[in-house]
Amino acid sequence: MLIMLNRNFSTISNCFPLVCKAIETQCGITQQGPVARYELDQLLRQLNAKERLLASKFYCQLPANVGSFRVLLQLQQLRILTATEYILSKEHSEQLQVNLIIFLETEYELLANLFVSAAYDAESGMKLSAILADALGNLFTGLVADPKISNLSYVEPLCSALPADAMGVCMNMHLSTLLELHKAKDINEAFASFSAWINEGVDELTFVKLLCEKLFACHHQEALQVLFKQSNSENFTNWKFYLILVQSIASTCNSETTAFMKKYLKGRVLHMATTGCLTSLLHLLLTARATSACTMDIHSNLDNYAKWYKQNIGEMSYLLRPEHFQMALGLLEESLHYESELQYLEDKVDDIFELKVQAN
Repeated sequence: MLIMLNRNFSTISNCFPLVCKAIETQCGITQQGPVARYELDQLLRQLNAKERLLASKFYCQLPANVGSFRVLLQLQQLRILTATEYILSKEHSEQLQVNLIIFLETEYELLANLFVSAAYDAESGMKLSAILADALGNLFTGLVADPKISNLSYVEPLCSALPADAMGVCMNMHLSTLLELHKAKDINEAFASFSAWINEGVDELTFVKLLCEKLFACHHQEALQVLFKQSNSENFTNWKFYLILVQSIASTCNSETTAFMKKYLKGRVLHMATTGCLTSLLHLLLTARATSACTMDIHSNLDNYAKWYKQNIGEMSYLLRPEHFQMALGLLEESLHYESELQYLEDKVDDIFELKVQAN
């Protein structure tokens, strides 16, 4: 009995070529009727372990066709071949990124399998993450050039399908990829281009706000923590999409996340004053401007920032030790050289004058 069992799992049936032919035929059909789907399903269920392996290899060698990913989904559901295994088999193929764009546009269950593997597969997780990041980078670069090429319809199915850990990997990957879309020459460019970038984010790069409203919707604080950590790294240059992301989250978040941002900024004021770090102050000012730009009215946003500045910077003399206050005052004066937008410069000069009066 044991000998027969081993033979059943190691031999190849005479019907196996018919299974391969059925797989190839179904890959070439645009729409699969319920009968054809059932028949293929029944054929695949009859395969033994060796035949399942050979069927998966046969599928991977087929050229992509109109019904290929519908068949792949059947193979995945029967645990014969997963989307992850298929994509890894195409790692060095020119078709790889084309396949992934199709996944992002229509094949959400296959896409979810990739993100789950990126989160949990110890052997291939890093490789899959790099492959997915490239695909997202290509998609987002295309959206920057033409916001109408995709409506990011994959986002909601992913949010429903992914477990918590995989969702975290997915979110971090999106954030990192967005940040990499633009590199500023230096922080001076961030000050000079702040309003232009924010306006571009609101008017043209609407896909960023869509991601903040849907993909990050229940994870705004986690997303902000990632953004704050990365933007405080040495030699950070990804200012454009950092500011657009912070502004987009600020304009869509709930009161709890708003309180989280206020607490973070207050902590950064104390950090700047006690460390005497100019870069810390410049990061603080840009971040505060982005969080203040939470309405569609420019004047309201300027008023929001002015209020924040007076409440947090203007009251430093009451909160800080004299030596820390003097250090912060010196940094504020030094930061004037970075201001390129008149409305922000005028407010800052007035506030610094008031602080000097308080100091005396």
